Amino acid sequence: MSLSGEDVFRFPKELALRAEVILIIVVLSLAWGFGRLGLPRLDFRGRWLALTALICAWTIVCALVSTNHLVSIPPTVHVLECGLLFVVTVLVLRAQPAWFAGIIVLPAILNGVIYILQELDIWSPFDTSAVLEKHIGRTALIGNPNDVGGYFVVPALVALALALSGRRFRVAWAGVAAFSLVATYMTHTVAAIGALAVALFVMFAVWLRSWAKTFVVFLALVVAAAIPFATYKPLRDRATLMRDALKRRDFETFSAARTLPFLTAAEMISDHPIVGVGPGGFAYNFFDYKLRLQERHRELFEHTTEMNYAEVHNDHLQVASETGLPGYVLFLAALLLVASASWRHHSVTAATTNDESRAEFARLLALPLAVSLFILALAQFPLELVAPTHTYLWAAAAIVAWRMS
Repeated sequence: MSLSGEDVFRFPKELALRAEVILIIVVLSLAWGFGRLGLPRLDFRGRWLALTALICAWTIVCALVSTNHLVSIPPTVHVLECGLLFVVTVLVLRAQPAWFAGIIVLPAILNGVIYILQELDIWSPFDTSAVLEKHIGRTALIGNPNDVGGYFVVPALVALALALSGRRFRVAWAGVAAFSLVATYMTHTVAAIGALAVALFVMFAVWLRSWAKTFVVFLALVVAAAIPFATYKPLRDRATLMRDALKRRDFETFSAARTLPFLTAAEMISDHPIVGVGPGGFAYNFFDYKLRLQERHRELFEHTTEMNYAEVHNDHLQVASETGLPGYVLFLAALLLVASASWRHHSVTAATTNDESRAEFARLLALPLAVSLFILALAQFPLELVAPTHTYLWAAAAIVAWRMS
């Protein structure tokens, strides 16, 4: 990261996350030291807490046997920071009403407004005249359009879950969800659009509890998803490009030049299946693996010989290559644990109306949230970026805090 301001998007967010975690540690230290500040009760028998501890512990193990110990230190610290932030967020949200989860929607609205203004060439807070490809200059306050599209997914799902589960401000929450959906489409990010579209279908299926009604919603969503691709020229051009590339078997163009990092990550998994190459080790080992692959498969990389990658652009492969197959199993276990909140039977009752609203919110959001991350991680790296990681942690913490037993 550049302190001179060359990376004006990721670095400030990483600093903000670090400051947030330091503040949490200070507060917890004061509470423990003086013994007068009340701390929420923590049940050490909770599965979510055990899984969080396992993820942190396995990351440390992988860092200790990493191919480069120094490179693995910052990513390992980042995982520990996220673990602490997740636990504290769960404890704090236990005492909050359902609408409190909508706090993460506010910055999404701001970023959505900025992004749409940029996309329509009305106004931009940054001078992007030096950017050769015009679309790449659409950044909001997040980064490139792919980062922006991935960031909008969780706020859209949270807003819709609040609209479907709450009794107040339903129209407002539904409007925010629709706005986030439109903003996501305008990023032209296929992975984010696909993740959000499938997650929306899953949420309506969980809400309706009827195969017939779910089928009607499915048809409506297919039509709604097809209209922008048919009428909005940038999306239509993107779809045409991918279709033509697939016909030519041009997988580099179809995958947006991601074949090389995908295959190098697969090679790393093959060489280091148990503990991976270590947290952050993909970027460190990429060039050596790249040369080996290009030597064996020159026909696949005619146009990508000079490209370098710090991320796989696929978090499934990134997690498996850096923490081994056990680390990937823990990742899938986390998704499954979150998704399981949607399987609560509807006959379970809550003690209060607030508890019922929170439990229904968690039920509606859980499976769609897990599905969206699973799909988004197939072609992006949300776990490597602070903004989308923060939204997923927040939403997952709300689900864990409010789910019914």
